[in-house]
Amino acid sequence: MARAWTAGIAAGLTLLLAAVFLFSRGGGRPVFEKGDLLVCVNGGGSVELYWPKAAAPSALYQVEFSCGETQETHRCSQPALKLSGLSAAELEVRVLAVAGGKSLLGKPKEIKSRKTFRAKLALPESLEAPEVFGTVEEGTASLRWTGEGDVFEVFRTYEPGTSGVAGSAPVASTGEDKLSVPLEGAENLHSFTVRSGWKKRGFILCGPAASPSENGGENLPSGGTLALTCQETAPRLCALEWEGTQCHHFEVQCWSGEEWRAAARLTPEKHMRYDPGRLRSGSYNRFRVAAMNGDGTERQAEEASLWASVSTLYSTIWPIQDLTLYEDPGKGTRLASVPGGTALCVLAEEGDWFRVRYGEEYGWVDSRFCMINLPEYVGDHCAYDITNSYDSLFAVHGSPIREITHQVLPGYENVRAEDGSFLVPYLYPCAKKLLSAAQAAEADGLRLKIYEAFRPQQATRFSYDTTEKQLNGPALTEDGGQVGMTLSKLMTDSGRFALGSFLARTVSSHNRGIALDLTLEKADGGGELEMQSEMHDLSWYSETYRNTLNAGLLAGYMTAVGMNGLDSEWWHFQDDATRGKIGLNSALNRGVSAEGWTQDDGGWRYRRAGGSFVRNASMTVDGRLYTFGPEGYAAG
Repeated sequence: MARAWTAGIAAGLTLLLAAVFLFSRGGGRPVFEKGDLLVCVNGGGSVELYWPKAAAPSALYQVEFSCGETQETHRCSQPALKLSGLSAAELEVRVLAVAGGKSLLGKPKEIKSRKTFRAKLALPESLEAPEVFGTVEEGTASLRWTGEGDVFEVFRTYEPGTSGVAGSAPVASTGEDKLSVPLEGAENLHSFTVRSGWKKRGFILCGPAASPSENGGENLPSGGTLALTCQETAPRLCALEWEGTQCHHFEVQCWSGEEWRAAARLTPEKHMRYDPGRLRSGSYNRFRVAAMNGDGTERQAEEASLWASVSTLYSTIWPIQDLTLYEDPGKGTRLASVPGGTALCVLAEEGDWFRVRYGEEYGWVDSRFCMINLPEYVGDHCAYDITNSYDSLFAVHGSPIREITHQVLPGYENVRAEDGSFLVPYLYPCAKKLLSAAQAAEADGLRLKIYEAFRPQQATRFSYDTTEKQLNGPALTEDGGQVGMTLSKLMTDSGRFALGSFLARTVSSHNRGIALDLTLEKADGGGELEMQSEMHDLSWYSETYRNTLNAGLLAGYMTAVGMNGLDSEWWHFQDDATRGKIGLNSALNRGVSAEGWTQDDGGWRYRRAGGSFVRNASMTVDGRLYTFGPEGYAAG
């Protein structure tokens, strides 16, 4: 029994010493990451080997191979090695990781990985390389290929600095025939190669590398027109098509409003086609296709333009009052009550109903009582400048109103996004009339420019109360000087009008989402047409009896679609007919924001009140945890 006890102690000490040795500082056993040994046959006696990294500091890799009478052992710091001068014979490879350590007595020791990669094969005389094509778009190389293989191995290439070092690094292994890879630094499309792979016992045999084709069009005509066309293939979807010609590559460009920006790089083929993706509703789109030389100069280029059709899909809406969410359009199970002012995204439209997502529920709400974001619906048929969100123009014929002029009015804090775009809520039935008026103006070379649509009641009350307190005080100039009369006299023409002629005391049509303040501008960017006063000049100078021909032209467009004006403001029009037809009596007190779920063809994203999307983060929304990727799309 004593002997057994003694033997147990000895065994325990042995294990303890081994543990001390293995896990002493610098003595951890190297462990390979997940992956396969890739044996890449290039032909001409050249083979490249790639294997997973070892998770150990300063680990080296020991590669033992034999081919015919050649037997060698190499040690390298990178998980790749190039072998040259091999004969067409059987090749055997063994790869393991080695880390440095010290024994209990402090003597240097080597610790080898438990896992060893092995390959045994007869070197094939020839293997087929896949045929690879690619494009570059927004910093991403999109590769596609044809060829045989169980898998396809995609590599980044670089210039090896040492003889024997492989000139690539594995990027991905896929069974698909395409892959998108982000570009890094000065990379381009041709920084990638693709190899066909066949799964073998313990390794993957890969054929020769093929780089994406860049010299296309050898059999294409060397000149002639591209005959570029742009046609809508489905609502808000279009296709660019043109004839191929000899060139290094084609570059598709989109007009950003200030300059041409590259959208895609395409390999020349006989017939070319490019799909820009879903366009904004009512957007005016300009495209340009350039045939490029290898040095980046243009051989020839052509332009095409297209007005995208108008649709409500993916538009942001806000109920003007609390609405019932139904399981089916206007009937069936009542799923929830959606509070007025909640930002929703339109997923479908059927009759007078919008399909939306509210929290975790999907259902239908009455579209007649929803305000729609005009830039997302009417699009470029109108221009937008909601000055109350950054620099209110409200003034009395050049005399500023303290706490209002040049200020952000209450309720407008979240209607201007970081990119400068605006939220412009307007009741949906009214928006359909506005579109008709906008198109009539376009036919005359003009465009409607909107300064205000929905106005929260809190802004109405603030503006009225703040201005009322200053009426009997002196009217001031912008630099603080006095005009020589009271603000009231300047505003009302000595009492012939009243403050209420310009600012509502309680509830206004703006608060109900049925009113617009707008003017006319030249569609070619030539500026606004001259009117009898400035926009939001709260004074008798804005009365419609003083209308200029331009103000009369504006009134003609708006009244022709059923809008009513106000005698006191040449810029104001409201849709009383729609209000009476649907029985609208509600108004919203608070301002709106974009905060909530929104969808596009890429999936769901969550938008903050300021207009930015949640990216590269996890967040709990409606009691559920979501993970948001770099583009903001949610998973989970």
